[in-house]
Amino acid sequence: MSAGRYVIGIDSGTSVVKVAVFDLNGREVAVASRKTPVIEARPGWSEFDMEVDWREAALAIKEALALAQAMPDDIAAVGVSGKGIGVCFLDHELRPVRPAVLWNDARAVPLMEEWMASGVMDEIFSISANWLVPGDMGLLIPWMAANDPGVLAKTRTICLPTGWLAYNLTGVLQFNRADAYSQIDVHTMEYSERILEIEGVASFRHIYPEFGNPWDVVGEVTAAAAQQTGLAEGTPVVRLGFDVVACAAGVGAVNPGQANIILGTAGVLELVLDEPLFQPERLGLQYIHSVPGKWLKLIAPMSATPHVDWFVGQLAAADQARADAEGLGLFELFDQEVARVPAGSGGVLFHPYMSSNGERAPFTKTTAKGNFFGLGWHASRHHLLRAIYEGIAFSNRHCLDVSPVKVTDIRLSGGGAKSPVWAQIFADVLDATIRIPSGSELGAKGAAWNAAHAVGLFATREEAIAAFCAVERSYEPDPTRASLYGELYEVYKTIPSALFDAWDARARFLKRWEIEA
Repeated sequence: MSAGRYVIGIDSGTSVVKVAVFDLNGREVAVASRKTPVIEARPGWSEFDMEVDWREAALAIKEALALAQAMPDDIAAVGVSGKGIGVCFLDHELRPVRPAVLWNDARAVPLMEEWMASGVMDEIFSISANWLVPGDMGLLIPWMAANDPGVLAKTRTICLPTGWLAYNLTGVLQFNRADAYSQIDVHTMEYSERILEIEGVASFRHIYPEFGNPWDVVGEVTAAAAQQTGLAEGTPVVRLGFDVVACAAGVGAVNPGQANIILGTAGVLELVLDEPLFQPERLGLQYIHSVPGKWLKLIAPMSATPHVDWFVGQLAAADQARADAEGLGLFELFDQEVARVPAGSGGVLFHPYMSSNGERAPFTKTTAKGNFFGLGWHASRHHLLRAIYEGIAFSNRHCLDVSPVKVTDIRLSGGGAKSPVWAQIFADVLDATIRIPSGSELGAKGAAWNAAHAVGLFATREEAIAAFCAVERSYEPDPTRASLYGELYEVYKTIPSALFDAWDARARFLKRWEIEA
């Protein structure tokens, strides 16, 4: 096959798989996407069909090739990234035992609360520098052992969702160290037998696969995968893994002092480190980066843009009708209306804790719930919308405040970064320059340039980053608004701790009266 003039990046997200074709200057040539439905078999459960996930990814690859008008031999390498955390269970024929569990699954919340109270979580943190979230396999596998042991009896091995996609592409099932972040000793970079013991899964040690690294070539596209995807047999595949690692790479955040804020389904603040960090205590997730010797610390709010989706579903019918009548996109109209509301939203504050899992950063509270504070007769729905935009920015400032890492360069990515108004709110709330990277599919881009480097298309990572990771635009803080937000933020951050007991009382009430919420 030829050297190839393009690379492909795959970003298999929670409910959509996206495939982007890039030239070697980092330009997006074509993007295709397909839906991968989330299964909610019970309240709080979040799963996906692994066979559907692969089928839709294969079709998206084929569609992206067609849109790019690329021949199979034009593709020099494929990088795979996507939904992280969660777990896939595979039988002795390496087929799914059951639907895979997603990162935002809530079934293990009671177990998490038990471990927090008993000190188990603290011991795990002392070894791995990770504070588990409910969708982590460190909680899900013990949950399965206690509640559905038949699953583990049938399981030969486990993987993460991107491992499943890479396996279908190459026939090689790979686990990398970023996958097992909460089960490793950060000093040895190997499994911690002590963690497996205290999690009660030492008897299932045999299902934990051995490691590769996220920058390694996993294997090559098989004949069967070539027929399904349109790729050439033998095309090398690199599985970067977790999409937040890929997104940090895609925005060019690879050096200490850089940070990436992802305004997507999950809210994610990523900090680049030279070495593992055990601060702040009892908070955050930590992974090896796509760059050897670098780490990523995630202090990640549970959700971000779904709060805006909630507003759209519940309060925006009149806005949608007006946008349609004026020939505008709904979010274009939102930018106009939010810009008309003065900074501070008339004293209305929003705390973005609407996830069924509660909140995980800058504090862990499974009973936490979102709220509007300061409502009065003056508050229009657009005051509420601006308060949501500001509240998510305040939430990220709250996370930055609890981190001991000095940040000198902030990148903003994800769907919310497309809004100039929201980007400016972030600059004003954080009182910092906000840089927006070029391109739309940044997770796919990070996977793509890492794959390009792994197969030798760039002599150094620095060359690959220079080609792929340009900054498209920047936003500077306005001094007056930054001062206003600095004062309002002091009000914002007093409210959550004052509600801890009330959130717990609400949860007890719902449980006692068997009310689903």
